[in-house]
Amino acid sequence: MLRGVLDLVRSGGRIVDFKTTGKTPAPSSAGHQHEVQTSSYLVLYRDATGRKESGVELHHLVKLKQPKLVVTAAPPMTEPQQTRLFKQIESYANGVQRGDYVPSPCFTCVGCEFIKECRQWS
Repeated sequence: MLRGVLDLVRSGGRIVDFKTTGKTPAPSSAGHQHEVQTSSYLVLYRDATGRKESGVELHHLVKLKQPKLVVTAAPPMTEPQQTRLFKQIESYANGVQRGDYVPSPCFTCVGCEFIKECRQWS
């Protein structure tokens, strides 16, 4: 089961996700970087409404000396994107069932609720 909360759904089924960042996102990579999350949101939307979304927007609040808002728009999720998401979920679930976990430390570890367990992994 997939569960989650969408930041905003505009009329017509346009999904909006809000982000904060310290540098201006590159439009060419923003969609790719957040594809797992946005694809999950689109699956949730489709399941909850029975309709296909009209697209997705990433609203990045860029925290600079002069803050700015950068909006990156993307079309509805494609069949290959949905297939890729489902394969990723299946792969993760199989790994959890096998107890197969290898830490991958990165900047997001700061806010992770499992940092203690991760540090104890061997």
